[in-house]
Amino acid sequence: MRAAVVSVDEARDAAPEAGGAVAAEARRPVGRVFANREYRGICLAQVTSECGDQISGLAVAYLVYTRSNSAFLAAVSYAVTYVPWVIGSVLLAPLVDRYPRRSVLLFCDLARAVLTLLLLAMTFDSRIPIAVLLAVVLLASFCSPPFVTARSSTIPDIFEGSPLYVRAVATGRILQQVDQVFGFALGGIIVAAITPRGALAVDAATFVASFLLILTHVRKRPAPAPVRGLALGRLLRNLGPDLRQVVADPARRYLVLACACALLFLIAPEGLAVAYVRQQGHGALAAGLLSAAQPCGVALGAWWYVRLPPHQQGRWLLRMPVIGAALLTLTAFAPPVWLTALIWLASGVTQCFVVTSIAAYNVITDSALRGRANGLASSSICLTQGLGFAVWGLVGDAQGAAAGVAWAGVAGLLLVSVLWYFWPDDAFGAVWERLAVAERRD
Repeated sequence: MRAAVVSVDEARDAAPEAGGAVAAEARRPVGRVFANREYRGICLAQVTSECGDQISGLAVAYLVYTRSNSAFLAAVSYAVTYVPWVIGSVLLAPLVDRYPRRSVLLFCDLARAVLTLLLLAMTFDSRIPIAVLLAVVLLASFCSPPFVTARSSTIPDIFEGSPLYVRAVATGRILQQVDQVFGFALGGIIVAAITPRGALAVDAATFVASFLLILTHVRKRPAPAPVRGLALGRLLRNLGPDLRQVVADPARRYLVLACACALLFLIAPEGLAVAYVRQQGHGALAAGLLSAAQPCGVALGAWWYVRLPPHQQGRWLLRMPVIGAALLTLTAFAPPVWLTALIWLASGVTQCFVVTSIAAYNVITDSALRGRANGLASSSICLTQGLGFAVWGLVGDAQGAAAGVAWAGVAGLLLVSVLWYFWPDDAFGAVWERLAVAERRD
C-alpha cells in the first residue's frame, strides 16, 4: 500500500520534533484546520484523486484478470503503479522546488485525466495487448510522485508559522487510509454495477474534479528555487554519496529494513484480492470489499498505536509484523471471503509499526539530510512493495491466490526472524527517548 510512501514524503517536511508532535496532534480535534480555504481545497482534491486511484486500480486488475485469468498479471497491474515511486521519489521530487507547486499539481491532475481516458478508449479494442494497457497505467502513475510531493510541500506554505501544521499533516495521513478503504469498496460497487470501463470513466472524472478544486482553492506562489534545466546528471552523481550517508546510522538503516522487509510480504493481500474472490466464485463487489479490508485495518492500527507511549511502540515494532505474517498464513485454508476479510483487516492493523518507524526515522535524521533520506526510504519501500506484488502474483498463478498469500506469511516469519536476530537494540534506546521528549514537548 502506498500509505507508507505518502507518510514518508509528508514527514520529510516536518521539524525533527514532529514525530512526537504528530502522535500528540492525532489525539486532538482536527476541525480547525478545515477552516482554511486552501487546505480544505487541497484535502478535497486529495480525497477525490486518491479514491479515483483505488477505483481505477481495482478496475484495471479486474479487467486484466477477466481477460487473462492470470493472478500474476492482475498483481502486476498493481505493481506497475509502484515503479514510478522507486525512481520518482528521488528524480522527480526536484520538480516541486523548481516549478510553482500549484502548477505541478494542476499538470499532474490534467495528465492523469487524459491518460485515464486514453486507457478507457483502449479497453474497447480487445486486440490491444494487456502489456500496452499496463504501459499506459505506468505512464499515468509517473504523475503521482510529483503530485504527492507538491501537495505535502504546499501544506507548510499554507500554514506557515502556524501550530496547525502538524495537525494538518496528521489529518492528511488519516484521510489517505480512509480514501483507500472507500475507494476499494466504491470501486467494487462501480465495477459490479457499470463495468470496469465505467470505473475508469469515474477515475478520469475524479482527476478533473481535483484539478478544479486546486485551481479554485489553492493560490499561486512562485517556485521556491526556479532554475533552468533539471541537472539530472548531478542528481545521479549524488545518489551514491547520499545513500552512504543515510545508511551510515544503524538505527536509520534498520528502520528502513524493517518497513521494506515487512511490506514485502504484507502487500500480498492487496495484489491477490481480485484473484482470490474470483477463484471462490464471487464478483467485483466482493473484490472491492476484500481489497478494502487491509487498508481499513491500517487506519485502525495507526489510530490506536499512536496512543501508546513511544517506548511501548518501540517494544512492539518487530512483534507487529510477526503477528501480521502469522495471520496471513491462515489464508492457506481458503476461508470464505467474509472471514478472509477479517483476517486481512487484522493483518492491516499490525502495519501500525510503520507510523512509529517513520516518526523515529525523521527524529534521528538531521534537517539538512531529511529530504534525501526520505526520498531514498520511499524508493526502498516501494521497490519491495512492487517486488512483492510480482512474487506473490507468480505464486498465486502457480498454486492459487490463497496459497500465494499464505506463502507470503511464511516468508514474512522467516524475514522478520532474521531481522530480529541482527536488530541493534543498543542503537534504539536513545531513539525512543527522543520520541518521548518530543511528545512531552507538545
